[in-house]
Amino acid sequence: MNIIWFSGRKMADLCSTTQKSLGSGLVERGHSLIFVNPDLPGSHTNYSWTHHSITASQIPGLKSITLASKMNKWLCANLPKDKTVVILDWRIAKQLTKTLQKHKIPWILMDRSPPADSNMLAKLQWLYWKKAWKSVRTYQKIGCVVSQTHSKFVTSNVRVPQSSIVSIPAGVNTNQFQNGKKSSPLKLCYQGKLDSNRGLMQLILIHSKLVDIGVDVELYLHGNGDLVTKLANLKNDKIHVTEALDSDNLALCLSGYDVGFLPMPDKRVWRLASPLKRGEYLASGMIVLGMNHTGHQMNNSDNWLQLFDESKFVQSSVDFIRNLDLEYLRQYQTNARKYAVANLDWSYSVAILEDILSKQY
Repeated sequence: MNIIWFSGRKMADLCSTTQKSLGSGLVERGHSLIFVNPDLPGSHTNYSWTHHSITASQIPGLKSITLASKMNKWLCANLPKDKTVVILDWRIAKQLTKTLQKHKIPWILMDRSPPADSNMLAKLQWLYWKKAWKSVRTYQKIGCVVSQTHSKFVTSNVRVPQSSIVSIPAGVNTNQFQNGKKSSPLKLCYQGKLDSNRGLMQLILIHSKLVDIGVDVELYLHGNGDLVTKLANLKNDKIHVTEALDSDNLALCLSGYDVGFLPMPDKRVWRLASPLKRGEYLASGMIVLGMNHTGHQMNNSDNWLQLFDESKFVQSSVDFIRNLDLEYLRQYQTNARKYAVANLDWSYSVAILEDILSKQY
């Protein structure tokens, strides 16, 4: 197939792992892919697809509008001569759908997450999001989401039928993320955005309580965000804070860790999610502790996934970790890795996307 993917995300974005993995997977399966996004020309030389750069305004509130307008102009000037199917990021979808419909070019919508913020700009993003999904409903197209909860949310808010929505769950590169050598002390980890709305300070409290009762434990936090300075100023030699790591260094670190956290609270944005870090933890042979809500739950999970009520998250995590038997821990970690390989590799998600695209083609 000939595929064009219009995306509003830059590859430096922490959330771009999905488009990198799905895009690379499509090319590996023999498809031709043109990737159109705001990255600079020449910045995709390490990827297997053809890249076209479209610059966007840097003025808050105008980025998606200007990007979509420029992408539409590029599309009009470069209408495919051969049969082609298009993937649209919801941020830029509305302006392109009319052109695609006019020229009878098949397309699907890609929604990896609705707007996550709650500020004034987010209200504008919600408008784009709803318009994108209304286009799916109007033109009877297919939209892709990350989970069944996400799918039901779309239906309840935009009245898109469930038959028009397909879930493509977050995956993991199980060749890159491996179960490595684990050693004392017990190593706890969170990787991702270090923002104040993600429940991260509870991890500091969990670590403190464990140390107070004599558990030999270290906490590793990897990422960027508004809590970085506060976390770095804790001056605790058992708490290690770094900036976001590239995927190779992240995989190397996780391979030696024991426990990964999903502290994101029971709020809409997290209930709709399918966090990439969960699969990366499991593929790295880590057990996972998190808040109990639909965004963190998994089908057929075992003892390697422990989810606790929000009101009891700190103490339940402390109690679980303090009572961990090393032999059982290692078995849980081995089973976590096996589950990831059998169920979470990106190849399964690529196969779902390929099937969707082929049916439009």
